[in-house]
Amino acid sequence: MDSDKAVVSGPLVRAYTYVALAGILVPLFFALILAAKFVWPDFLGTVAWLQFGRLRVFHTNGVIFGWLGVSFFAILNYVIPKLSNRPLLSEKLAWWTLWVLVLAMAVGLGAILGGDMQAIEYAEFPWYGDILFAAGFVMATINYLGTIFMSEEKQLYVSSWYFILGFAFTVLNYVMANTIVAYVAPGAAGAAITGLWIHNAVGLFVTPMGVGIVYFMIPIILQKPVYSHLISLIGFWTLAFFYPLGGAHHYFFSPIPWWVQVLAVPLTAVLFVVVVSVVYNWLMTLRGSWGEVASSPALTFIVTGVFAYMATCTQGPFHAFLSVQKVIHFTDWVVAHAHLALFGAFTYWNIGSLLYIWPKVTGRELVSRRMQWWAYWTMTLGFYIFYFIPLTASGLIQGYDWISGQPFAESVVQSGSFWMFRMISGILMYLGMVLFTIVLIKTACSKKGASHEAA
Repeated sequence: MDSDKAVVSGPLVRAYTYVALAGILVPLFFALILAAKFVWPDFLGTVAWLQFGRLRVFHTNGVIFGWLGVSFFAILNYVIPKLSNRPLLSEKLAWWTLWVLVLAMAVGLGAILGGDMQAIEYAEFPWYGDILFAAGFVMATINYLGTIFMSEEKQLYVSSWYFILGFAFTVLNYVMANTIVAYVAPGAAGAAITGLWIHNAVGLFVTPMGVGIVYFMIPIILQKPVYSHLISLIGFWTLAFFYPLGGAHHYFFSPIPWWVQVLAVPLTAVLFVVVVSVVYNWLMTLRGSWGEVASSPALTFIVTGVFAYMATCTQGPFHAFLSVQKVIHFTDWVVAHAHLALFGAFTYWNIGSLLYIWPKVTGRELVSRRMQWWAYWTMTLGFYIFYFIPLTASGLIQGYDWISGQPFAESVVQSGSFWMFRMISGILMYLGMVLFTIVLIKTACSKKGASHEAA
């Protein structure tokens, strides 16, 4: 208990978490409007800032930066001090980082709704929003990596390796996307570099943060060591060496050089080693402890995310085969795949991690296990039954319609029923996220006895 108080700032974790919750509830609400537009195309048809082109960009940037980015930082405010056995390098810097990120989100997302954005996927913030976000991210990088490097621990646990990778690569990638692509390399060359940014935003920011967090959470919740530190480093170095080079698979059958597209195939396929080593390590750590999964909503969220991660990272190398791309390119299959990663895996990991951390940073026991389970089941039912499966099927129908020469309008008609399921899924997923938010807020406001591990 005393060591927890010495190294972890509970108010800091809580503040980041509240901002992250806003960062998912608002973009997810706009996603409901997007889903409704697939069913009723004229819905809100005369309101400029509520049109598809702006809402979709708001949703993607809000989820990646406002939800995943800030919730990662909330969790790192707990995990990195625990791993380093010392407080953050500067708690004051962490508070300033949060306010800069909040300003960046408000300015960047507001500009997107106003129609001022760059033509760079996942980096549509205008230049003034970019500068604010880059400043906040650099501040976070200095604080978190400084904490790791100033630690007196003689051996870095694998989670710290992943965090170092994620921060180092993302600083470089974000600058590359918002300078070279935006102002230096137009046309096909710019598109190829944009592909690297799209690819690496997921694989070299979101993935290292998420995987590093899970490598911390599973052993700490189960109170047992990770199965193999050696296997964990195999996954780490495979990700570090091969992931940065495969981004051209986002532009198969495009004007960029054919040899670049062909080279992306083996570079993507080898990433299967990452998922095999990482997931095997986690499952072997869970061996003999599966009974604890069923009794813990936090661990259930994390383990469900592990299986989603295994599925999406198996799909990725499979998608890299050009014969597969001919069918699924530009279809709803790709949309389902992207959400399997960012929602099914990483969002579930962050929810489970926050459920575990929250009693320790509030001094209160989590309220209502029933509400926690309702949050899990409404999200899981909504996502897998009403979103992932229907959109995967819709993508196959669209792809084969286009290959057979059917008019594009015919594929739209055939997709209509699947898009109705998509709207239902959005309602259920949003309800689950609201229930999760209520659990955290009610816990923080409750007067139940303090957790014995309070930070």
